[in-house]
Amino acid sequence: MAAETTSSSPTPPPTGIVVDAHLAYSLCAYVDGPHSGSPPSGWDEIWVPAKPKHLPGNYAIVFQAQAQPTLLALAIQGTQDFKDILEDFHVVPQRPFPPIEGAAIAAGSHGGLHDLLELAGTYNGAPTTLASLLGSIPAGRSLLVTGHSLGGNLASVMAPWIAANVAAFGPNPTPLASLPKNLTTITFAAPTAGNAAFAQFLDANPERYRAHFNRNDVVSNVWAQSGPLRISNIDGLFPWPGPSPAPPFVQELLTRKIGEMAGAHPPVSYTQTHGFIFEFPPAPSSNTTPAEAWLWELGYQHNYAYCQQFLGPDAGCKP
Repeated sequence: MAAETTSSSPTPPPTGIVVDAHLAYSLCAYVDGPHSGSPPSGWDEIWVPAKPKHLPGNYAIVFQAQAQPTLLALAIQGTQDFKDILEDFHVVPQRPFPPIEGAAIAAGSHGGLHDLLELAGTYNGAPTTLASLLGSIPAGRSLLVTGHSLGGNLASVMAPWIAANVAAFGPNPTPLASLPKNLTTITFAAPTAGNAAFAQFLDANPERYRAHFNRNDVVSNVWAQSGPLRISNIDGLFPWPGPSPAPPFVQELLTRKIGEMAGAHPPVSYTQTHGFIFEFPPAPSSNTTPAEAWLWELGYQHNYAYCQQFLGPDAGCKP
């Protein structure tokens, strides 16, 4: 299923606050950002894992809107080593995903989902896992689930899991017929998490699931095998003045991964969801070797481009 190029519009807010890509990315930037600092203006952290940010493993924070306490947000941290995601993301085999009929997701996404749910933190003064916190959300609440990169991948899996397992977003018969109106997911630069059935379900909920991609982002193009965002695009990314083609070691890695997916029993295939696609121009690099320049451009397109697109030139984005 192809991703579509279109202009972004805000997701209708549950009551007062505009829940759009700019808000969502500000939460992602905070979760992915420095160790210290304050949450985005107007938001309080109500659940934070006991483990610090920026350590290996999965991480997320739950926020509450000060002006609208019925609105919560779950922001999932992205990968902390973007250069390794091509090699290390566990895409073979796939695991069944019961919330969605016929869906299968990457073994890495399956493991990451359950790592997140088992994270321990404190809520209302008591030790609480993320799964327990989600289960305690009372009726009448709305939730935004968001993430950049691997965080976006996990957000795309977390949202239907919540819809199928958390009473506040029910009733929850499985497989799901749709995502509930009080659950919104906004992702950025997410590598595809699942097969065609998984992507088709999310695409059928355009007001509840909104994905944002930079066409020149390597990570947006993995691991789909069809459509405008697909793995075969990666070798030709970053045209002049950027570095192109991809270095030989990247080409070899992609060829090997494609072979692993085709040779799996049963075969593994991935489909990227529809999304809002923007295109950020490549930039010249001062790195001395083609491989170093290509890896620098990877980070520039995967991080700096989204910061500029959704927070603007005055946000202090760093290439």
